[in-house]
Amino acid sequence: MKNINWNQIQPGQIIKFTYKSMGDKRGISRVVLVLDPSYKYKKKSTGRAVKFVVGLELDTFIKPPITKQKFEKLIKTLGGLSLDEGVKEVGDNPDKVIKQDRTKNLYNSIKFVIEKQDLFRTYFLRECRKRRVFLLDNYERFPKKALSDLKLKKEAEQSIKKIGETRF
Repeated sequence: MKNINWNQIQPGQIIKFTYKSMGDKRGISRVVLVLDPSYKYKKKSTGRAVKFVVGLELDTFIKPPITKQKFEKLIKTLGGLSLDEGVKEVGDNPDKVIKQDRTKNLYNSIKFVIEKQDLFRTYFLRECRKRRVFLLDNYERFPKKALSDLKLKKEAEQSIKKIGETRF
């Protein structure tokens, strides 16, 4: 677990933060798989642009966490695990903030998985920035098969890189 800035969050990362919802008296610790760290929405009533953090809530203090089987199915749907600068990420998302259309398409592709579990959440980015955020680089609920596939992929990339270096 590593303390990071809200501006450094990328799609596919799993983060832990405390968030105080509008009717609550105190904040609740949450573990979220980020789909879009800065989703812009224009309010119809005032015309003002508001930013949200869009993600799938995997665990909270008040609810039981997602099961390993359902989390594994979700990972497969999103494209498996990937490794980016030593951090395990879910899916093959680009490092930059994804377009709003892509966020909507991603939601539609995983809709059948999250309909039954009520995982999809949006958080006001302004409220989120009031508290610290931690990047979970090794989430305990990652499926073993996905982790072993990621390890094999990393080893294959390293061996290809070594072969390429020795040839030239």
